[in-house]
Amino acid sequence: MARVTVGIPVYNGAPMLRECLDSLLAQTYQDFIIVIADNASTDETPDICAEYAAKDSRIEVIRQEENIGSLPNFEFLVRRANTEMFMWRADDDYSDENFIEELIGSLDDNPDAILAIPRIITRRSIIEYTEESVFGIIEESDFVDGLIKRFYSYHVSAFYGLWRTAAIQDIVKRVWTAYPEAYAGDHLTLLPVFLKDAAIGNDRTLFVQRTYSPVKGNGLRGERTLSNRIAMLEHLMPLFYACYDAEVKACGFPTDQERRILAQRKRFTYHKLRASPWRIFRLKIKKMVGKKF
Repeated sequence: MARVTVGIPVYNGAPMLRECLDSLLAQTYQDFIIVIADNASTDETPDICAEYAAKDSRIEVIRQEENIGSLPNFEFLVRRANTEMFMWRADDDYSDENFIEELIGSLDDNPDAILAIPRIITRRSIIEYTEESVFGIIEESDFVDGLIKRFYSYHVSAFYGLWRTAAIQDIVKRVWTAYPEAYAGDHLTLLPVFLKDAAIGNDRTLFVQRTYSPVKGNGLRGERTLSNRIAMLEHLMPLFYACYDAEVKACGFPTDQERRILAQRKRFTYHKLRASPWRIFRLKIKKMVGKKF
C-alpha cells in the first residue's frame, strides 16, 4: 500500500488541535507523514505543534512567516506533497481510527477512482450532531440524471477524504487558478471528480466535521456587512459560472449530455455559492430599507 501525506492547515487551532493529532496518530494504518502548515498563529498552536513533533518523527511543522490566507495555506500543503496519496485534515476535525486504512483500501480496489469518501457527520456543538451522510451508489440508468442527483446529495466534507496526490494537484492547479477563493471553492474542487465519476464511497469509517469551537465561536466565518456580502457575491458569481462551464466542457461529453449538465449551472451556483441575481437584489433592498429606517 502507498504512503500518505496528511496536510493540516492551521491558524489559532489550539482548542482542538490535540484531538485532531491524537486521532491521526491512533490510525490503524501507520505509513503516513503529517505536515502542519501553521499560518502565523498567535495562540498556543506553535507550542502544541512542537510538542507533538518532538514525540513523533513523522510530524513536520512549517510556520508561515505571516498569515498568507486560508486557501494559499491549503494549496501550499498539497503542492509540496510527494507521496502517492494525500488528504487534508482541518485542525478541529477527527475521524475513526480505521479512516486511512479503509480509504486507501478503497482506492487500491478501484484504480480509476481518485477520491475515497467516508461516512460524514457534522458536529454542531458538544451534543448536537447532524444525520450521517453516506456517499453511496446512485442507481440511475441515465448518467446525467445520476450526476444531477449526486450534485445535490453529497456532503461538502468529501473534500477531506483521501485523494490520489497527482490528481488533486492537477485539480488544484486548474480550478484554484480559475476560482482563487475559499468561499464555496471546495464544491468546485469536488466538481471534476463527480463529472468523471471518479469518487468511491466507504461506509465502514467515519469523518467528524466540527463547526463549533470553545474559542473560535459557532463556526460562522465572521459577520459581514450587507455591503461586503453584496460585493462578494457579485464578484464570485461570474467566476463560479466560468469555472463550472470550463470543467464541464473539458470532459468532452457528447453534445446532448454537455448541454444538460451546463443547464445545471445556475442551480448548482445558487445551491453551492448560495448566490443568485435574485438573492443579491433582495440584499440590496434590505440594505436600502435599513438605511432608510
